[in-house]
Amino acid sequence: MERNYNVFEKNKTSLWILFILSIVFLTIGAWTSAYESMLVAASTLILTLIALQKKDSLYIPPLFIVLLTAVMILVQISNRLGSGFEVLDIASDVLIGMFTCILGLMMLLAILRSSPEFDMEHPFFISFSAFCIGTAVSLFLVMVNFWIEELSGGSEDALRSFIVSMTFSMLGSLVTAAAFYFNRHNGLFEHTLNRFIKDNADVLGVQDRAKKEILKEIEEGESSKLEFKSTLRTNLKTGEKDPRMERAVLKTIVAFLNSRGGTLLIGVADDGTILGVDLASFENSKDKFGLHLNNLIKTQIGSEFLPFLSFTMVDFDDKSVMRVACQISDRPVFLTDGKEQIFYVRSGPSTIDLHGMELLYYANHNFGKNLKKHGQ
Repeated sequence: MERNYNVFEKNKTSLWILFILSIVFLTIGAWTSAYESMLVAASTLILTLIALQKKDSLYIPPLFIVLLTAVMILVQISNRLGSGFEVLDIASDVLIGMFTCILGLMMLLAILRSSPEFDMEHPFFISFSAFCIGTAVSLFLVMVNFWIEELSGGSEDALRSFIVSMTFSMLGSLVTAAAFYFNRHNGLFEHTLNRFIKDNADVLGVQDRAKKEILKEIEEGESSKLEFKSTLRTNLKTGEKDPRMERAVLKTIVAFLNSRGGTLLIGVADDGTILGVDLASFENSKDKFGLHLNNLIKTQIGSEFLPFLSFTMVDFDDKSVMRVACQISDRPVFLTDGKEQIFYVRSGPSTIDLHGMELLYYANHNFGKNLKKHGQ
């Protein structure tokens, strides 16, 4: 697994800063009897200790660190200013909900990508489960705070405060879960959650699971839902860049999208030999390889179909295999080849193109309802 150690060192510095801040806020909270602040600071302290003690230097997304810091600061400020600044209480409750939901998303994605029994990631299941985790963790924090205040004398508004805190914490979790569902392949989530999984793949066991899956697939051999490609753009016979290699990869992806879905392994020969992807033509950079494949799909298939694809780069000693998992598209997918747009499907272990009446019949039979829905 390729790791950026400069990033990890910066992340470790951020964790130490967060560790010190949590101790400061925990001390201030204990001194001022600000129990909610103490709970948040104590939770943060435990999380940072776990992250710092990890042998393989666990990477924590900056957004996660920023949210934790913001929550601690807001809770402390709202406690210091008193009841006249309810907007700060609301803001801190919303941030707690967002933070706990993101924590839930990180846990779920780590489980899904490291456990063999989970083969597919369903966005609604993940979003709803993360919302439930966020709500449950928020409820625990707010409930502990409520009972501490009750046992220490409490106030007449304790129950109202409990209900208000839970309402806005749930709102924060709901907004985060909905944002993930609708924008999981873009922006913030792409650079936080996916980065968390990617940079902690060894720690989370994602690489081990992916290796086992690929070896099992290679053993099964090519089929209507599995294909091997030796290279992305380098012709292995000539050693030169060859656009035909790229088209062969894109044809397979389009065919899987138009059929029943499937998996493409790049860097594996037809006989199942692991050759490794042609990183030499990308300055030995996995990121540049992935970016090039992503750009090919955007320009020749369409960026709207990226949500149906997931990419995993898996290391086998000094070789790497790119695994492209394709889900079934909800509408016809075409490969742009110059001025032509070609429609491909799977026929057994082969990829074929359809034209004329065959294409019309296939599209109507497989995508009829969605074609009417989109007015195509």
